[in-house]
Amino acid sequence: MKSFLILKFTLLLFIKVSFAQNGYVQKTFQLPMSNEAKPYFVKLVGTDYLLNGDIVVGNTLQHTRLYQTSDRNSFIWPKGNVPVEIDENIQQTSSVKDKSNMSLYDHVVRAISSLNSTNLRIVRHTNEKDYIRIKMVGPQDLGYNGGSSPVGKQGGEQVIKVTYDVTSRVIAHELLHSLGFWHEQSRYDRDNYIVIDTSNIEEKNRHNFQIEPGTPLGEYDYKSIMHYDAYGFAKDPEKPVIRCKNGNTISDCKFGPGPYLFSDADIKAINTAYYFNAGLAKAVYREYMVKPAGTAFQNSTGNQDRLTNVGVVPITTGWYKIKVNQTGKYLAIEGISMDNGARLVQWDFVDQGNHKFFVQELGGGDYQLSALHSNKYINVAGQSKADGSAVIQWDWANQDNVKWKIIYRAKNEGGLGGWEIKNKNSGSPLCLNNMFSKNNGEFFIVKNPVYEDGAYEPVQTFSFERITEQQPKLREEKLYEKSPGMLKQVKKN
Repeated sequence: MKSFLILKFTLLLFIKVSFAQNGYVQKTFQLPMSNEAKPYFVKLVGTDYLLNGDIVVGNTLQHTRLYQTSDRNSFIWPKGNVPVEIDENIQQTSSVKDKSNMSLYDHVVRAISSLNSTNLRIVRHTNEKDYIRIKMVGPQDLGYNGGSSPVGKQGGEQVIKVTYDVTSRVIAHELLHSLGFWHEQSRYDRDNYIVIDTSNIEEKNRHNFQIEPGTPLGEYDYKSIMHYDAYGFAKDPEKPVIRCKNGNTISDCKFGPGPYLFSDADIKAINTAYYFNAGLAKAVYREYMVKPAGTAFQNSTGNQDRLTNVGVVPITTGWYKIKVNQTGKYLAIEGISMDNGARLVQWDFVDQGNHKFFVQELGGGDYQLSALHSNKYINVAGQSKADGSAVIQWDWANQDNVKWKIIYRAKNEGGLGGWEIKNKNSGSPLCLNNMFSKNNGEFFIVKNPVYEDGAYEPVQTFSFERITEQQPKLREEKLYEKSPGMLKQVKKN
């Protein structure tokens, strides 16, 4: 018996030393979406315990388990905005470009902007108590080049760590962990879809394939951004670690979304988990400067010579049809409505008052636009500065949300040259909710161009087609009632 106990002790000591040498320890955690605490092999990196390579499940500074509930919804961020802070040490890398001519900062912004094209609403952190912080660390701090993140909302500040040479895909992967998503190849049902060759996994990475908790939000997705590569952690880089399984048929295959950041199923899963945001305006992460879309000439007296030099007629006070260059449709007030709050939409031109607009110079490069049929003014609803805010008609008020800058874009990358219309209150351009939609009734919002897939989306541009027909006397009388100083300006033009 004594010899057996000595042998057992020696074996346990050997196992403990073996795990310690590879950085692994066995700890018990109740992980998000799990009904009970279970033992997992985790790697101790600094003060963090990492599960399956990059998931932070606890740290040496804690006295209690990190997670204490099985309720999935408690790890999903609540309706509305998810505050994210890009650490200053990442912002300082903006001038250091990789072979794709992008800095780490560019990659972070691309990942955030791409996620914002789904039901997610990621915004810059200000004073919110609960938020995500993305921080750059050295490879020695993670034990490899890559990233790490907890899964789901923890409360307070939660940190995503990335090394300096990661791409948008790694950052998006870690963000999805923080937003409540697990690895695809560690689903409870993964053995129905893949085969893992454990003999070809480096010993130090053997425990990166443990089953994780959670309920998948769809069918198994080989193309998910949350799926390991076929050759990840391979001892022999010529042989795959993961192969596809279809019944009794085993075959080599590729994993991940290919040239894209997300698979179709990724997007569906995100939109399902964050379904409650579907009706909210899209968010734009505003910690970066929006890249100018080509040469811009302000439509003001000081720049009229420059406009003339490039063959562009400056816009002066008068009546116009306003065409959307990307779609060929025209601005109109929805339903010929006379009511405050009626939306600005695009429509095939109809020769009626809700398709004609009076453009009034106010001085200092500011303009206001009003509809002929209603004498109401085009403005951003509620003086909102948020991207995605509705553009409507309303009675005139001397406020900046009623005032617009009209700027000529001599060259618009990825789009068409023409006039850009920017709201003075928010500084955001006027654009269709779907920039290239040719549907009658597509409504207008204000929104800055989004950085995605290595470039900024184009700016919506417009053509101002002057109407030379005599305008009704009623229009001048209405203007005079609003402001006596306007009557003289109308008659002069």
